[in-house]
Amino acid sequence: MPDVPGSESTVLWERVGSVVERLFGLHLQGEKLPDLKRSLRGAASELGLSDVEACAQLLLSEKLDAVGVEILASHLTIGETYFFRDQEAFAALSTHVLPALIEERRRMDSRQLRIWSAACCTGEETYSIGILLRQLLPDIGSWQINLLGTDVNPRFLRKAAEGVYGQWSFRGTSPDFRARHFRQLAGGRYILSPAIRRIVRFAPLNLADEAALASMRDGGFDLILCRNVLMYFTPAQASKVVEALHGALREDGWLAVAPCEASQTLFAGFRAVHCDGAIFYQKGQVQYRRGVAPKDEGATEVTPAKTLPARVYATHEVSSGFPKPATPPSAPKRRPPLAKAKETVLSAEAIAARARTLADQRRMDEALVWCDRWIAAEKLDPTAHYLRGMILAETGNVPEAGAAFERSLYLAPDGVMAGLALANLERTRGREKHAARHYRNVLALLEQLPPDAYPEHAEGISVRQLTALVRDLMVVGDHA
Repeated sequence: MPDVPGSESTVLWERVGSVVERLFGLHLQGEKLPDLKRSLRGAASELGLSDVEACAQLLLSEKLDAVGVEILASHLTIGETYFFRDQEAFAALSTHVLPALIEERRRMDSRQLRIWSAACCTGEETYSIGILLRQLLPDIGSWQINLLGTDVNPRFLRKAAEGVYGQWSFRGTSPDFRARHFRQLAGGRYILSPAIRRIVRFAPLNLADEAALASMRDGGFDLILCRNVLMYFTPAQASKVVEALHGALREDGWLAVAPCEASQTLFAGFRAVHCDGAIFYQKGQVQYRRGVAPKDEGATEVTPAKTLPARVYATHEVSSGFPKPATPPSAPKRRPPLAKAKETVLSAEAIAARARTLADQRRMDEALVWCDRWIAAEKLDPTAHYLRGMILAETGNVPEAGAAFERSLYLAPDGVMAGLALANLERTRGREKHAARHYRNVLALLEQLPPDAYPEHAEGISVRQLTALVRDLMVVGDHA
């Protein structure tokens, strides 16, 4: 039964929400309290507590140790990211923002760049910037590159520092992306090139900590990416963070936020610039009156964004200044396994949506449970088996992943991406003849489709692009 407004239970949870807001800056009050309860329910199990109410009381007592804070952060934050997520933003970075910064630094005879990914999650965004810089700077060895990634979730940072990723992290890239920048490991996972990893540093930082924010306001960053974070803060907290980011940037520095976070009020101290379909903010003295479009360099004002539902993609823990090369934080003590949640009768569509959401959030163990529930409800849905295969491949279970992709293809023989995923898995297992057969099948399917079409699950890659890439992969196999 839901809480009655003004009841003792509601008051309790509003107090809990206030503590979470003070610790992490997350606004989980009012209609967002159910999100807070869901997060703490999982945290309670991992903390060895009897129920979510016990977790709430522990929070109110403010006796959480470092391990407890880490567990809490891991359940309140979401790791929804992958390499080159948001193609428009990265296209603008590669064709406009970064080239402009590089040209200006060359003109100043100052071959230095400082870039901060203030929502780095498990590192894909930060490393994506590193890959872009290596492509844009043939003489990168003569440059001083300081590329910082921060996050409040130590578990995310440990994974980021390792630089090892599964297939789920590559879903927004072309199939040959891994071959150029990664080395394959056992179990279908890939480790990033040392050339990229050595220019990236990771450190904890909490955007709700005013002292930590003050330590970053040295006016030395050329570019800051703070995406999918501000929309989860209160207006007052978001304003404090934006003010700090403004102070952290050089006078010609750039700020990247998510499109849904664009706000002419929040970013009044910046110049809004539209680049290739993406919105960036540049520091400077130019400000515009509401409703008046600026005239120079294609800059335009943007309208305030709508408020989105609660849950955060990544907030950040405290660090002062630019960190030294970071080693992964030590792992916390093991806690009892998660308690089983009460079963709720849901439609197949709702179960499918939950499975996809958990997979996007990188909560793979939970995603697999919901995917199995999806398959139990809709045994003949090829998409359910495809998603199950992607989850299993991400967690390194190659044989079961292959079986899932085969089942998806049995149900939908024209499944281009399931066939391609299976071919890649077979190559991972060293079964080159099987891989070649699946690549040929995929190529035959692609030849039946319009070149400008976009196959299901292809993440915006066209038939023409996929065809070229599959042919390249077949050539690689022939020379292996």
